[in-house]
This record gives sequence, C-alpha cells and structure tokens, in this order.
Amino acid sequence: MWFTDPAYGITQPREGHPGVREYGDHWVFRCGPAGEDLRPVVLDVDEPNGLAFSPDERVLYVASSDRDRPVIRAYDVVVDPDAAGAPAVRVKNGRDLVRFAPDEGVPDGLRVDEAGRIWSSSALGVVVCSADGVRIGTVPVPEVVSNLCFGGDDGRTLFITATTSVHRIRTTTRDAARR
Repeated sequence: MWFTDPAYGITQPREGHPGVREYGDHWVFRCGPAGEDLRPVVLDVDEPNGLAFSPDERVLYVASSDRDRPVIRAYDVVVDPDAAGAPAVRVKNGRDLVRFAPDEGVPDGLRVDEAGRIWSSSALGVVVCSADGVRIGTVPVPEVVSNLCFGGDDGRTLFITATTSVHRIRTTTRDAARR
C-alpha cells in the first residue's frame, strides 16, 4: 500500500480538523501487504498528493500540489532482496515529468490508463500526457478538478470530482489496473 500524507485536513479547517503536524513534513509512504514495514519512500516532493503507477508498476507518478512548483514527478520502482532475502521495495531516479503553468493550477488526482497515459486533475480540467510527459490534450471541465478515476462496468467511464460537481465522461480507454 502506497499513500501520501498531505496536511490539508489539519492546516485548512474547511478540509478537516485543525491540528499540529506530527512530523513537520509531507512524504509518500509504503507499507507491506500485511501492514508491516511502514516507511517513507519519497521525501523530495514538497506537497505530494496524488499517486499512480505505470501499467507494469515499474514507475511511480507523484503529483506535487505545491503552488510554487506544481509538477508530476516520476520514480523508478525497484525491488531488491533485503539482508534476509525478502523483497525490499524502494524508489530511485526521481525526475520532473510534467510541469504545470500558473494558470493550470496544481496536479492532485492522478490515474494512468491501460496505454500508460497519465491523466491528471488541474484548474483547466483533466490534463492527459504520454508516459514520457508529453502533453496529449486537455479534457475541459467548467470547474477546478480535484480528483478522477476510471470506473463503470467496463472501466471506460472517467469520473471527475470538481469544485461543486461530479462529472463523468465516456472514454475509449480504461484504468491501467483493470487491464
């Protein structure tokens, strides 16, 4: 299990309950299948938020919702045996893949489709990029998009959460996890 730990719920009252951050930062964490070995695996993103994997799960994409440096970063996922011979998962080779201009807002929710294209939320709608970060297009949405996922009976419907609405769009692709 992989997850991010943004502070929005404790620093922004409209999103949760005010409080104090426990460790003073924001990281991407991973824990093993039985909940063991909880540890941070990405420490170089200022505001990590959305996560997604390439179809072969060899690349982790992380959305940084940092307003000063909005970007989607990519990391190689490496599995090496630890000292006891058990598989140890880590990431390396972090790199900026897609940078967002000021008028595009910040990336937040991410999904990857079966062809490896990255779908990201933005202030303009849903930005779609190739696996190497080249922009393919934008799905316009009349509100700022916060998150998205593929669903429906065949996984080809894109569901989008926005400022005040939930939108759905039929696509010709589906989530990488459903391949």
